Amino acid sequence: MDGYLSEIFVSFQGEGARVGERHLFVRLAGCNLRCRYCDTPDSLERRPLWYYHDPATGQTSVRPNPVSAGELLRLVADLCEQDPSLQMIALTGGEPLLQAKFLREFLVGTKLSLPVLLETNGVLPQQLALVLPSVHVISMDIKLPSNAGERAFWDEHRAFLELAKSRECYVKVLIDWNTSVADVEQAARIVSQVAPQVPLFLQPIVDGEGRFCADSGTLSALFGIARRHHESVRVLPQVHKVLGIP
Repeated sequence: MDGYLSEIFVSFQGEGARVGERHLFVRLAGCNLRCRYCDTPDSLERRPLWYYHDPATGQTSVRPNPVSAGELLRLVADLCEQDPSLQMIALTGGEPLLQAKFLREFLVGTKLSLPVLLETNGVLPQQLALVLPSVHVISMDIKLPSNAGERAFWDEHRAFLELAKSRECYVKVLIDWNTSVADVEQAARIVSQVAPQVPLFLQPIVDGEGRFCADSGTLSALFGIARRHHESVRVLPQVHKVLGIP
């Protein structure tokens, strides 16, 4: 089976519980949502070309889509062998679970040398089930309608977390000045009720100019709201943006 990529690159993980680790990022193309704050708009649609950022040379090459599962496996395996500093393979997007069957073929039966982290918007539980046996860590978003500009996905998020909690998992909730207290309360309730052991990260949104869209007062207030309902809550920005790296 073939799949569509957006880019492959190596960088430090900038979000959530694995922040600061050196990851090999496989960014898949296509997304089922159109969040107002999306910071990877080039990955929203499938395109005829994708970008390979060679960590050894620093050069970027353009390669054709689609890519076979076997071709992707060979490329990822070679990169893992060449760079012993890598700690994890991060599958991201777009929304990688839109290509769950392709990912299953890429992952199932292979012997990758590194564990796999799935970064997802957390609204496709049926697709998660297809790849769950081969995923080690799940970074799940809960999308808030007050700032994402999408409809509420509370039921989908609840069903998704029911599956995801069988793995190492953490939940990210993006916040800004437009974020409603009710949305943060609902997100924290879902995590507390479904997976009380899972940490919840409140992540301030960054605009196109690199400015944070939440001040200390907003962060403190929304943190306090979340902590009323869930024990493990943390505030963490996108560290890769602070560092000025991909």
